[in-house]
Amino acid sequence: MIKRRMMRCGRCDGLMVVDFFIDMGGGGEQLWLRAWRCVNCGAVEEPLITRHQLAQRLRIDPFVERMSKRSRGSYKGVLVGV
Repeated sequence: MIKRRMMRCGRCDGLMVVDFFIDMGGGGEQLWLRAWRCVNCGAVEEPLITRHQLAQRLRIDPFVERMSKRSRGSYKGVLVGV
């Protein structure tokens, strides 16, 4: 018996299926793109896009951490609304 592992969506934990999309490149070419699509919420995950998102987070995280350390002592809460 062969065990198959099902891929789960990172957003809603739904079932992911392989789907094909047309990538309309800037040059007018149509390129077929193979990606995972969530059956429940419609989220699309593609390895190259995921890699770029991870790289973006890695560049931003040190900046956010550095800024939060600077402002800890000088930040005062402000009530908004009501």
